[in-house]
Amino acid sequence: MFYTIIKNIVKIAFYIRFKITVNGSENIPKDGSVIIASSHKSELDPPLIGVTIKRELAFFAKEELFKIPVLGFIIKNLNAFPVSRGKSDRAALKKSVEVLEEGNMLLIFPEGTRSKTDELGDFQEGASFIAMKSKAQIVPTAITGKYNRKEGVTITYGKPIDVPSLAEGGMKRKELTQLMREEISKLIEK
Repeated sequence: MFYTIIKNIVKIAFYIRFKITVNGSENIPKDGSVIIASSHKSELDPPLIGVTIKRELAFFAKEELFKIPVLGFIIKNLNAFPVSRGKSDRAALKKSVEVLEEGNMLLIFPEGTRSKTDELGDFQEGASFIAMKSKAQIVPTAITGKYNRKEGVTITYGKPIDVPSLAEGGMKRKELTQLMREEISKLIEK
């Protein structure tokens, strides 16, 4: 209930403040474990993705945010869980696999941080590790444009990557990471 109320408030605010275009929403599976793997250009990306998807999302948030009294309460109740940035956080990886094994949806930014140049940065292998461990599909996602009324921001959801089939075929984590980056890059170029 809390998630739905906050999502609707943020959705109204976003659609009043920004011109938002959504492409490929039909590519998002209606059920089952799914990773939304997105390019990352702004601190507004997580709520943008959250309001343009019908299903609830879980997501990582840097652990410092949970120490801010009101914000910590809000993000915890919006399915966020803490991650220690800049190092391997086994508890966060374990939690993300659990979320997906329960058939939920998880938002991940494979670059690990926001791009300051609008160019895709190097991808970390965390998303691939989590996808292979949980057998979740990956929906490559690209965010382009500007958060404003004039130019507007566009979010494009690509066709799901069938990780279980690729893993059975022998694909390794590094190859999956590269495939994810290529698919997101294609969406940005469209």
